[in-house]
Amino acid sequence: MSFPVWFHVLDLQLLYLINQTWSQPWLDPIMARVSDFDSFKYPLIAAGIVTLAFGGFRGRLFLIMMAACLIIGDGIIDWSFKIEVNRPRPNETEPHLRVVSVREVTESEPRHVTKGRSFTSGHACNNVALAMVGCAIFGRWALWLWPWAALVSYSRIYCAAHYPSDILGSWIVALFYSYFIMKTAEWFWQKYAPRISPWHHDQYPRLFPHLPGLLRKK
Repeated sequence: MSFPVWFHVLDLQLLYLINQTWSQPWLDPIMARVSDFDSFKYPLIAAGIVTLAFGGFRGRLFLIMMAACLIIGDGIIDWSFKIEVNRPRPNETEPHLRVVSVREVTESEPRHVTKGRSFTSGHACNNVALAMVGCAIFGRWALWLWPWAALVSYSRIYCAAHYPSDILGSWIVALFYSYFIMKTAEWFWQKYAPRISPWHHDQYPRLFPHLPGLLRKK
């Protein structure tokens, strides 16, 4: 068995294991809510307004960086992957999956799909970027964002919206682009902030004090 075939078989086995074997009736509404952005839309807007008004420099930096990650990561990189890879979602091509939504649980029926949108997962990418940016700015106080990103990612498999390999690939993609976005922001900060706003640069010599690696001063 070739590696691509073996990997696809493993991908399907893990998908059905999570979606069916490990599923529970009491978990369905929880996973459906976690996987549904509309359930959090208004609380997120309220949190953003509060952070903008009272979050100080670090809070506003967090909002700016998340806006950059959403525009570049979700709007450009994630969408480009979806178009180029053109992989159908499992609930569109695999039989007998439990398609879990906020309203109901149905069974998947394979059908022809002209535009696949399974890779990458926007939910996974956005929440990994959220955890990356949050921890880089706030340190250990934002560590809880990683379990949340994992839960959201797991829910996308549980609800039959993505293959496990979609989620794995999405994490890798999001880790790279969120790191690159922060690295670029740090470069601009070190180059221009001392001249444009020396007071802010003195107060915040590093935009991302908790991000290890290339962004930290040697």
